[in-house]
Amino acid sequence: MVKVGSEVKKFKVGDEVYGDINVKALEYPKVIGSLAEYTAAEEILLAHKPKNLSFAEAASLPLTIETAYEGLERTGFSAGKSILVLGGAGGVGTHVIQVSINCFYLNVFVLLRFKELVI
Repeated sequence: MVKVGSEVKKFKVGDEVYGDINVKALEYPKVIGSLAEYTAAEEILLAHKPKNLSFAEAASLPLTIETAYEGLERTGFSAGKSILVLGGAGGVGTHVIQVSINCFYLNVFVLLRFKELVI
């Protein structure tokens, strides 16, 4: 964070942040500024970068989490229902599992692909 607005409460100059500068990235993607070295973004769209993640790792989170959340939201699942996640080891799949359990309170079943190990 190199500069903050006068009404910003959550961040200060020097904070390491990450986020998605699109309010609804899947519906209204911005094409200006997302690959820039510096950009302006609304406070609500950013979070403090976890110290144990690099910027590249943190940058991978918002879109996969948003994809998982919005996909589940659009299905209309209600708590206690079950979901089968195909490809649960991938970027979006791992977040579908976490969001299903922690936000939608679903029973989750996961199908993973594996290769037979021959020794």
